[in-house]
Amino acid sequence: MLDLNDMIIAQLKERDVTFSNVKKGVLVAMVTSGSPADRAGFHPGDAVIEFDGKPVESVKKIIGMMSDRIGKAIKVVVKRANHEMAILTVIPEEANPDM
Repeated sequence: MLDLNDMIIAQLKERDVTFSNVKKGVLVAMVTSGSPADRAGFHPGDAVIEFDGKPVESVKKIIGMMSDRIGKAIKVVVKRANHEMAILTVIPEEANPDM
């Protein structure tokens, strides 16, 4: 995941003019097969704008929120290309130190 900033947003819009007009959030750069993100339906390029009912400000805050909710469902709102929005449910797991 990457914190969205003006430079990243501009680069995404150069590659895909339909990239949502997002000012704050976190970009999902990749999704590992079989991960909680994969099972929840995240796609690379999703812009996470709301996490557990709160606006997303940074990767650091998301990680902190997930660590307090291991095994509990969290509602996540993402924006996708073509101005599409999706509401996903992710269930965080304990980090695997071998990965």
